[in-house]
Amino acid sequence: MSLKLRLSLLQTAMVCLILLVVHAFIYFFFIKISSETEKQDIEQKGTTLLSQDINSIFAELRLPQDLTKPVLASNEMIRIIKPDHTVVDSIQNEPDLLNHPSIYHAISHPVSQLINGENGFEMYVQFPIEKQGAQAAVLEIGRKLDSLNKNLDILFSIMVYSTAVAFILSIGVGYLYTRMLFRPITHLVRTMESIQKSGTFRRLEVSLSSKDDELAQLTRTFNSMIERLEQTFDRQKQFLADASHELRTPLTIIESYARLLKRWAHNDPKIREEATEAILSEAVRLKELTNNLLIGIDSDEEERKRFVEVDLLPLIHSTISSLSFTFHRNIELRGIPEEKAILIEANPEKIRQLLIIVLDNAIKYSQKEIIFEVLTGERHIILRVKDQGIGIAKEDLPHLFDRFYRTDKARSRKSGGSGLGLAIAENIVKLHAGSIRIDSVLHKGTTVTIKLPYKGKRG
Repeated sequence: MSLKLRLSLLQTAMVCLILLVVHAFIYFFFIKISSETEKQDIEQKGTTLLSQDINSIFAELRLPQDLTKPVLASNEMIRIIKPDHTVVDSIQNEPDLLNHPSIYHAISHPVSQLINGENGFEMYVQFPIEKQGAQAAVLEIGRKLDSLNKNLDILFSIMVYSTAVAFILSIGVGYLYTRMLFRPITHLVRTMESIQKSGTFRRLEVSLSSKDDELAQLTRTFNSMIERLEQTFDRQKQFLADASHELRTPLTIIESYARLLKRWAHNDPKIREEATEAILSEAVRLKELTNNLLIGIDSDEEERKRFVEVDLLPLIHSTISSLSFTFHRNIELRGIPEEKAILIEANPEKIRQLLIIVLDNAIKYSQKEIIFEVLTGERHIILRVKDQGIGIAKEDLPHLFDRFYRTDKARSRKSGGSGLGLAIAENIVKLHAGSIRIDSVLHKGTTVTIKLPYKGKRG
């Protein structure tokens, strides 16, 4: 059984249950009101009868036919009951009423009794008959409530038919409403099936009429999930494209030099040295390229979970010291005294990688001194790396952050560049809610400016 049908039946059952409760209330309330009216009418008749013939009823305990017969309705009976529960006199137009047990009650005022017998509701009212200051008997008037019984039959029929109609309408309306309610879910299922079959990502439209309800929240959650899946898929697709694009060339070079070694290098040391150097160079480049490719796989959310409070200056000092020693280059740090501390919320490994990428580019493409400036503003820390190298052509500047873009492919390959460094640097800066800009003049040098939010500085 489908969920829509189950909900429709549940809604129908609830409607029927509510109708039954309401109908029961109406039914018993109608009985109470109608029986109260009948009781008042009987009490008025009994009081009138007792006031018309005091002597015969009170003294002789009998019913005068000339008085009782005219007031006796076709569905009534009147009788006198003594304390020993015997009937001393009676008159009736409805014989079935005499079958009601004659029970004497010691009373001081009229007492009524409503009975639901085999033939419907009956009402019995007893009036006290006093003789010489004491109760001698009771006058009992019984009435078969034909009007109430007839009206109850009509009311019951109306309730049955109305419940049946409500049941049918509830099933139909409930199914249509449930179908309309489940339309976004059905659309969601079909969209997921479409994604599964076609491999393309689709999103659901949020209805303006229900933009704040649970279904709209479900739709937005689904769209958010699809967006994340699409981003993950695009990252994987980009990773495969980047890897296949960039790994092909070094692997081809390694294969070519390996064949050269196998074929000619046995007796030629020069060819052997050239091939070995080329293979080693490409292997080192492959290692660097693989690391750079793998770095781009993690999502931003996962990276931000690794953020801690970092003192930026030790990172800068250690990175500059390491690169200066490795490449035998002079990198001058300016702007902040050594005793100061600059605190930022960051992933320290990512920041170190960012510094290495920027400084490594400056080292590769310049032979003169490199200047590393640290400037602080009210909310941001500015890192500026200046070199006096070959510079970058104006037409290349807009593409510097594109993956695998190299301004001079021959020179970049010779220096070990993969075209991924600046793209990774830009991603790291964006991850830390910062910005990066490159200004360059051909043959004069390049300036890289990085702006990062920071918490403050400590002396």
